[in-house]
Amino acid sequence: MEVKSDPSAGVALLVKAFTVLDMFQVDRPTWSQAELVRATKLNRSTVNRLVRFLASTGYLTQIASTGRYSLGLASIELGIRASDGFELKSVSQKEMARLADAIQETVLLSAYDASRSVAVCIDQIVGKNEGLRVYERIGSTFPLHAGAAPKVILAYLPEVEQSKYLSGELQRFTNKTIIDVDDINKQLKEARTLGYCISWEETFVGTVGYAAPILGVNGAVIGSFGVSLPISSATTKISNNIITQLVSSASTVTKLLHGSIGSDI
Repeated sequence: MEVKSDPSAGVALLVKAFTVLDMFQVDRPTWSQAELVRATKLNRSTVNRLVRFLASTGYLTQIASTGRYSLGLASIELGIRASDGFELKSVSQKEMARLADAIQETVLLSAYDASRSVAVCIDQIVGKNEGLRVYERIGSTFPLHAGAAPKVILAYLPEVEQSKYLSGELQRFTNKTIIDVDDINKQLKEARTLGYCISWEETFVGTVGYAAPILGVNGAVIGSFGVSLPISSATTKISNNIITQLVSSASTVTKLLHGSIGSDI
């Protein structure tokens, strides 16, 4: 006799898996298995199996220092794939192309992920300049204190959010990464005054980064345009041109998001 599988059992398991994933929210980003059992009212063994499976596939990750779980890279990348229809990306594409053509360097579009306090690379156009080029993988995440594209986002966050972020552990990526809070605050103030940020070898040795903020309809920072290139290419003339073009492009996208200028995209 043929035994047919019950499709409803698979659906029920999916419902339970999404129930677990949905527990990870902005105001509660980490959970222990015991807490998940109590909050979801699912069987302990079921939660254990689901958490282990989700961790093995990258949708959850276990924090070594605490044993707690948070959303993993696969969850972030799933969100990035969904961002194909996200307004920031679609509105920015035409201006990104114009900017890349104007400066002949790789242009990165980063979005602010408030739930994880990181900048996420959601799009890029690789520059046409020959020789060494600097570019990133779509979906890459970066802490807000290091590098121009993330740091200019941090500069435009409310002071209470800046202070909260800077009270945490600040990772050093190179010997040029600035982790002194007072020095970072000086940079943030300068970036906000100038309307752009420059970083020298903070994330990668031998590179300089430039970035300008993109502001949403409520005036809050939602992302940034960034450009990175080898220090050997960063002459005063090239740097000044990049800064001028970056600020102009970021302002254009901000206005498009606000609906204050027309768009044919």
